[in-house]
Amino acid sequence: MLAMCLVSVLFPSQPMAPPTGGAVEFRNVRATLGLLGPARKDQQRFQPGELILFSFDLVNLQATPEGLCRYALGVEFLDSKGAILFPKEDMRLRESQALCPLGGGLVPTFAFADTDPDLKPGQYVFRMKVTDRLSGRTGTLEKTFEIVPRSFSLIRLSWMYANSGDTAPPLGAPGQSFLLTFVVSQFQVDSKTGRSDVEVMIKVIDEAGKIVSMRPFTGQISVPEDEARRFHLIRFPFQPNRPGQFALEITATDRLAPGKPVTTSRVPFSVVESR
Repeated sequence: MLAMCLVSVLFPSQPMAPPTGGAVEFRNVRATLGLLGPARKDQQRFQPGELILFSFDLVNLQATPEGLCRYALGVEFLDSKGAILFPKEDMRLRESQALCPLGGGLVPTFAFADTDPDLKPGQYVFRMKVTDRLSGRTGTLEKTFEIVPRSFSLIRLSWMYANSGDTAPPLGAPGQSFLLTFVVSQFQVDSKTGRSDVEVMIKVIDEAGKIVSMRPFTGQISVPEDEARRFHLIRFPFQPNRPGQFALEITATDRLAPGKPVTTSRVPFSVVESR
């Protein structure tokens, strides 16, 4: 498992603004579909192998007159009995800096755990700790969630900019190029040939649910990227050409599994007009 937080540009040290008192608070905490993505519909349950990512605002950090905050953030991953699964050693806080040029007294950031596909089902705890390096104030938050038994599913959905590979929000202007990335997980693999037979279909729909693409985009997973763990990463190029509210509806069908199970997911995307 891994954990990290956002790191911003370094600035020279300046006199500190007066503290406001109280602990550092975690606000607007939500599990999201990737960094900068929307909140997950199910905030409590995750598949083994998922990226468990919590986005939140840190409030009551002390700042310099220029709006620079310095803080350290760390995470622990615990089982239902309180045993720390990660990190194996004492928690190490990651040093970070953030500039808040718009004011408002908060720093948006995140923390995550990259879970193993073989993680056992059960209840777990994600504990986050923060220390304000300017005032010495601290804060702690715990989120309890469930790892459910593995099943055929779509996980790790997120957006990135096609040209740079940087993480992107589900928002863009006409003419920009994006990649929708996701993992098809836990499909059947033939034990003799090592091959799979998964059909993946993607439809672009508008806010009324009407299909706007000329035809669905289809593909097949016949040679899995990770045969042993039944994982396959897909990068789907997306270049919006007009403003509006849209969604990409992903459907995957496992043709080798009994009953040919189907899993679906809908990923929203907003296109705004450049002015």
